Amino acid sequence: MKRIGAGGLVVGAVMAALVLGGGALGGAAAAVAVAAAAPSPDDSPAGKSYVALGDSYSAGFGLTPYGDEPAPGCFQADQNYPHLVAESLGLVLDDRTCSGAVTANIRDTPQPTITGAGTAPVQSDALSADTDIVTVTIGGNDLGFADVAQTCVAESAQGPLLLDVLGADLPNCKQFYASVVDGIELDRLKYLLDNTVTPALDETFALIREKAPNAEVFVIGYPAITPDAANQPAGGCFSSPLGTGPNPFEPPFPANAFPFTEVDTLYLHGTEARLDAAIGASAEAHGAHYISTLPLTQTHSACAPDGEAFISGITLSSTGGTPTPDPGLFVALGALHPNEAGVGFLAEQVSQAVTEAFPGDGDGDPEPTATAAPSATPVPGPDSGASSGRGSGLAATGSESALAGLAAAGLLVAGLTAVVVRRRRHAQRP
Repeated sequence: MKRIGAGGLVVGAVMAALVLGGGALGGAAAAVAVAAAAPSPDDSPAGKSYVALGDSYSAGFGLTPYGDEPAPGCFQADQNYPHLVAESLGLVLDDRTCSGAVTANIRDTPQPTITGAGTAPVQSDALSADTDIVTVTIGGNDLGFADVAQTCVAESAQGPLLLDVLGADLPNCKQFYASVVDGIELDRLKYLLDNTVTPALDETFALIREKAPNAEVFVIGYPAITPDAANQPAGGCFSSPLGTGPNPFEPPFPANAFPFTEVDTLYLHGTEARLDAAIGASAEAHGAHYISTLPLTQTHSACAPDGEAFISGITLSSTGGTPTPDPGLFVALGALHPNEAGVGFLAEQVSQAVTEAFPGDGDGDPEPTATAAPSATPVPGPDSGASSGRGSGLAATGSESALAGLAAAGLLVAGLTAVVVRRRRHAQRP
């Protein structure tokens, strides 16, 4: 296990540097939902055993440098939120997070990493009766976050999609994944969430409780990738990742593009809200603390301006990143994942929750940090706004077997970029 010393002010430094926006705390003050019993007042967090579990949102995919733990190819960043929390609070960290993980990789299935360079051991094998603190972010890959990036990218704010589905140029992916039949919306991903993902979450959180019976378990939800209607700019969110020079396939490429239609921006946000509710309900049912970051990040999605976004958009590069089938064209690592500011925000939220669960006498508590002010607009419920484009399912490429097999959003975005290039170049031929 890696020892992270006390006194680090990384979280405070990151948060103090942010340009923060929008709104009073309002009803979002309940973002940290505590279901477990609080420890005794003299029990401070410093020196406690901390095991971090989860997927790329825990591992810090997109931040550098990376280490080789728990296996080469996990893209576990040295400054991911588990490391920042451990350094801030003086915890003894065993970080098992690995990009591309699904719930089965926490429970009982070793994980071949997304580069094929190694195999990560079963994450929950790190847990024991001696574990004091557990954090976990999981569930997005079970639902198919990676497929969202590939399927829903569009040519313009009104579409069509860049990928042909059902043999047609659909204007948005909501029409494919939540089609309306005889006036009834049939959302295949709502079905997947209710019947596959939620039971997997229940099994996973129950196992964590079983293997670490004395631990305080903190489940951290996903931040807003797309905004709700109230937090979209007047001109909308859409922007193309293609180059801005004479040749759209060569630099300069815009940074952090957001190539999703107006309909799908709301559709994807509605799905995030549904997933957030499912993760939270499952976590609390198994005695964990749930930290819902969605209400606090409405103004910091990938649609937000540079300096305010907590989530990276899609950035093409000619010099390096995730390779695409098109020679010389890459996608910058970390597409649609928390950037440095986003990771700092997650670390600050987790540090605050851990400190509240282990009040102690002040020793080992994190230094005060700036906190992102959330939007006062409530997050739409999972079932709200279906008729106005606020869908209740998340886009994916199709079959549930594909959802289970696809893990890395960055790799799939790279494949999508190749599709963009092929279609545009075909259109330019005489």
